[in-house]
Amino acid sequence: MLEKKLLVFLILAFFLMSLCVSVSGVVAKEQASLRESQYVEIKSSPFIEYEDIQGKIKNGSEVSITVILTFSPEIEESTLSFYSDLKNASGHINIDGSHGLENGGSFTVDHQEVKNKEVRIGWSGTAPEVKKQENITLLNITQEITDIYLVKDIKEDVTSEIIESALDAWHKAKEAVENANWTIANATGVDVSEARRTLKLANEYLNNSLDFYNGGRPEGALEEAKKALSSAEDAKKLAESAVMSTKSTNYAIIGAVVIILIVALLFLIMQRRRKRGIY
Repeated sequence: MLEKKLLVFLILAFFLMSLCVSVSGVVAKEQASLRESQYVEIKSSPFIEYEDIQGKIKNGSEVSITVILTFSPEIEESTLSFYSDLKNASGHINIDGSHGLENGGSFTVDHQEVKNKEVRIGWSGTAPEVKKQENITLLNITQEITDIYLVKDIKEDVTSEIIESALDAWHKAKEAVENANWTIANATGVDVSEARRTLKLANEYLNNSLDFYNGGRPEGALEEAKKALSSAEDAKKLAESAVMSTKSTNYAIIGAVVIILIVALLFLIMQRRRKRGIY
């Protein structure tokens, strides 16, 4: 009897989990396909302030956003909703005083009250701690009238010093691997087996670096990328050395052949002179 109850419970849990996933997928799709509102205008580009790393938001840094809106007097009122991936996100809206805004909350605006006025929205929060670069929503504002419309969706990449170092090292290593591969591929007629073995090792390090990065381990990704870069550079040098060695050998052979031909030619000339009695 207990086993049957447990089985029913597991089936019910699986059904509810599938339903939640399905619903969340529909909501995400609906958000992505929202039409832009014609009943509110953003007066200027949103002002966003944060501590940056190469133009991206530094993880754990404070983020503040200011959005200025004007509302169409064609309708009586509308409801604005606010969402953010920032930690401890909240804000305020200035309409005859400051009114607090909560993440996931909403605020109803009387369009006649704010006619010909600029409405300022302030929003702030903390960028999440990330283990790899992530694109997050700083602030999403939607407007509900009879339908739901998109007002503004602000997204930015969040990163860290170690993440950027790992990504930079990976890209440099990838370029070095491609250069080494090109050098080896163009070393026709040359024994580059040692260079190929070293390049194979470089590729392994490069793949390890990517696996570490995707697994949220940027320190490991950085170390493996450095190994990949070093091995790729060694592979290229080995291929170039093999080519130079082969060229040197070929030049030596050509030189020897030329010397032999010159000696043979001089010998023939001397033989002819002897026959003619010329010494």
